[in-house]
Amino acid sequence: MELIKNGLKNGLNVTLKIVPYIIPTYIFVDYFKNTTFFYNIGDFFKPLMLLMGLPPEASIVLLSGFMINLYAAIGAMTPMNLSTKEVTIIGLVLGIAHNLIIESIVLSKAGVKSYITVLFRLSIGIISGIGVNLLWNLIS
Repeated sequence: MELIKNGLKNGLNVTLKIVPYIIPTYIFVDYFKNTTFFYNIGDFFKPLMLLMGLPPEASIVLLSGFMINLYAAIGAMTPMNLSTKEVTIIGLVLGIAHNLIIESIVLSKAGVKSYITVLFRLSIGIISGIGVNLLWNLIS
């Protein structure tokens, strides 16, 4: 019984930590997804998104993950009808390059040149996304 009680308590704590990121981002994306704001961002990143096999509006998901965190990206991704392939590519890219602002601040305090790590993580993430898209297209 104690195990169940601890599990519920820990689950509630995690939920309370991620909900403040997921719900506002979900509402923001759902509200703005059919506006010129999203289309303008999507159009700007369209060439890169197409290389990764993603729709242009997925750039909002990536930007949310890059700048805020993974939970914000999940909130941004939820109202979009993305395929398994697209979710997989987004997950890989953001697994490599997420929460860049906060992590850069932490790394710079440790003496690391943050711009180098940001550029490296973004480059590797995007290259990996392109690679998975190419492999996925070869296999399917």
